[in-house]
Amino acid sequence: MSTFSRYFSPRRRALACAFVLAALAPPTALADAAYPNRPVRLVVPFPAGGNTDQVARLLAQSLTEQMGQPFVIDNKAGAGGNIGVDNVAKSAPDGYSLAYSTLSTYALNVGLYSKLPFDSVKDLVPVALTVRVPLVLVVPASSGIKTLPELLQLLKSRPGQFNYASAGNGTSSHIACHVFTRMAGVDVQHIAYKGTGPAMTDLLAGRIAFAMDAPSVVNPMIKAGRLNAIAVAVPQRMKSLPNVPTFDEAGMKNFRAYSWNAIWAPAGTPAPVLDKLNAATNKAVADPVNAKRIEEAGVVAFPAMTRAEVEKFMRSEYDVWVPLVRTMGVKLD
Repeated sequence: MSTFSRYFSPRRRALACAFVLAALAPPTALADAAYPNRPVRLVVPFPAGGNTDQVARLLAQSLTEQMGQPFVIDNKAGAGGNIGVDNVAKSAPDGYSLAYSTLSTYALNVGLYSKLPFDSVKDLVPVALTVRVPLVLVVPASSGIKTLPELLQLLKSRPGQFNYASAGNGTSSHIACHVFTRMAGVDVQHIAYKGTGPAMTDLLAGRIAFAMDAPSVVNPMIKAGRLNAIAVAVPQRMKSLPNVPTFDEAGMKNFRAYSWNAIWAPAGTPAPVLDKLNAATNKAVADPVNAKRIEEAGVVAFPAMTRAEVEKFMRSEYDVWVPLVRTMGVKLD
């Protein structure tokens, strides 16, 4: 055996090849394999304490545990969520700045604002879907109304004399109620409040006929007997409100009203990084402890999806909601 063969044993030759391949690998490939090697910023474009923020913090803790680096919540609220999402869209596409946002900043705001500082389709890439936020139609308990037919009968008896409340122009609650009144063929006036709190105050006082909002907002008042839940705007009954019918069951077929949460990254983020994030987020959502807390929050977890499936879902939502919002003629700028 030659000196060369004795020195370069099979094991040494394998190690040498590995070193050569590593030296030849592009720097980005090595960085992708090591991701994450420092804290990741998860931007929530809404105030702390809200429904979106609460779920984001729950999942950030799980992502931190899985990936070995802190996922730090950064609340950047304003302009209907546009400020925070724009900040991520303009960040380096390296996986260290992510947006945890909603249907609103992805599609609804496209129809509500004449000009946005970012393109939600071109400047951002979907990572994973997390939860769907169904809306619940509620009336003051003092009204005595307990069913959808009873509510519609009242609204039709005095056209134009009743009001519905929303948390503001262009919010999910506004759009949901607008579509509901159209489908039901009733003439009801919209009152836009500056947030959910004032809207619920007037609803509880009986100054407003009805409203739609997320379970996290209305469930405590339903359980306290202050609001009557008429229907949930999703295909199946909710575990947190098992005795409340769907709109289909209540007599209005195919009415859907909801929002959803998801994670996005800046366009151009490497695919291996996106795949890691997708897998980790799916695992976080499915974790039994997280799943229980998600259910208690009154939201519905999405099943695990690949990035391709997530993108397909989002584009279908975009194609539905953007034209619908534009037909409402509401502009926020």
